[in-house]
Amino acid sequence: MKLATKIILALVLIVSCTDSESNNDGQINESIFYKGMDLSFQSELEDYNIDYKDSDGNSVELLDFVKSKGTNLVRLKLWHTPQNGENGLSDIKAYAQRVKEKRMGFLLNLHYSDYWADPGTQTPPLAWQNMTIDEVKVEIYNYTKDVVLQLQTQNTMPEIIQIGNETDSGFLWNYGKVWNEFSDNWVNYAGLVSEAIRAVREIDTANESQIMLHIAGIQTAVPFFSELLPYNLDFDIIGLSYYPQFQTKDLDLITSTLNTVATTFDQPILMVEVAYPFTLLWNDNQNNFIGNINQIIPEFAPTPQGQKAYFEWLITTIKNIPNNKGIGFCYWAPDWVAFSGNENTSTNGTSWENQCLFDFDLKALPALDSFYDN
Repeated sequence: MKLATKIILALVLIVSCTDSESNNDGQINESIFYKGMDLSFQSELEDYNIDYKDSDGNSVELLDFVKSKGTNLVRLKLWHTPQNGENGLSDIKAYAQRVKEKRMGFLLNLHYSDYWADPGTQTPPLAWQNMTIDEVKVEIYNYTKDVVLQLQTQNTMPEIIQIGNETDSGFLWNYGKVWNEFSDNWVNYAGLVSEAIRAVREIDTANESQIMLHIAGIQTAVPFFSELLPYNLDFDIIGLSYYPQFQTKDLDLITSTLNTVATTFDQPILMVEVAYPFTLLWNDNQNNFIGNINQIIPEFAPTPQGQKAYFEWLITTIKNIPNNKGIGFCYWAPDWVAFSGNENTSTNGTSWENQCLFDFDLKALPALDSFYDN
């Protein structure tokens, strides 16, 4: 082959890889490093016509902009029967179509609750309460199967399906609770998860989706997933959260623990919830999750450059997990800015505006460059 021909073919390959990072049917390549964002608040925030801007102050369309910065995965939470009308299946289906049209990956986060599910609160949907464990197994199977089928029917199958949110304590309390007096209840937790997985696999015969189990604690990952080994659950990804205000701030300990998880279990690791503040100040009338210097990592100042430096460390740490087991990260609520207010007071506040990837003037922060550069 002539040198000129080789150069042309190489240029074509470079353009095709950098333009899309997905194949012809919109599915993300298996080898992709996920640079994700949880944009679950968009179904609500878009009603307020928030004027997100690039770093120069030019107005941007959020989804187009974050894709241009390197985002290749969008996570959306699904509530069964939402108490506030947001994050129901119709919202997820509509936004998933937009994500797929942009040729980005989609992560479906099934909370199996009508509202927030986390280690301290795992309330079953109201419609499932006062049932027997066997009846709940039927419900979780049927519900999961229906959700996945509806997404498949509109050609928006998720790249990743998350079974439960931050299930350190189990989920669907007390049916699948594994904390405190229910610490010997792993058989029921595993049984419920197994039914959800079975529903996904029966619909997803083309293996378009990977299944993830997600807990909040890095340091508790080894004991948690060790408890599940006897049940041989058919899942593909270990999902972990890291928020320094709730976990250790020892960076060496975080690194060593992630490496232990990778060498102990077969599944790769996705850091599915991460964030860091660019300031300790506030821009509305709500208390923030982080507002004290003792809550941040000493190595990274709560400044725009400190936020970026944190993400550069995090991405490097994930990419250095042994055996290429670190497959990416997902920034939680980078868009949940203070909104619908005058000057510095919001009538509909947020506890997160100082951890967003847009500053108080709604201009993109330097940390977004970490998505593009890695």
